[in-house]
Amino acid sequence: MDNGLIKFYEIHSVSGLTFRFKLDLNPVTKDYEPHIWHRHQIEPEQVVSAYMNLSEKSWNFKYNRYECYSETDDLHIYLNYYSKDETKIMVITAFKL
Repeated sequence: MDNGLIKFYEIHSVSGLTFRFKLDLNPVTKDYEPHIWHRHQIEPEQVVSAYMNLSEKSWNFKYNRYECYSETDDLHIYLNYYSKDETKIMVITAFKL
């Protein structure tokens, strides 16, 4: 809880970019943690690093999102931008195959 309100996102600002990570409630600890950690054991810092090293980025029309891959970090990232200049990034999920 944050000021009596449920906390929905964790924000990381790096090199002029703002990354927003959805939070999930851990039913065991009752703490909010990033979805990418809760589901895939990926830390937000790993996503930021992988984003800086993207090797592939394509638009998925069916799901209305960018699907990216960093070969350097071996990490897949699904994201969207919430600013026209692409400096504000909503991370949908991130995972390794």
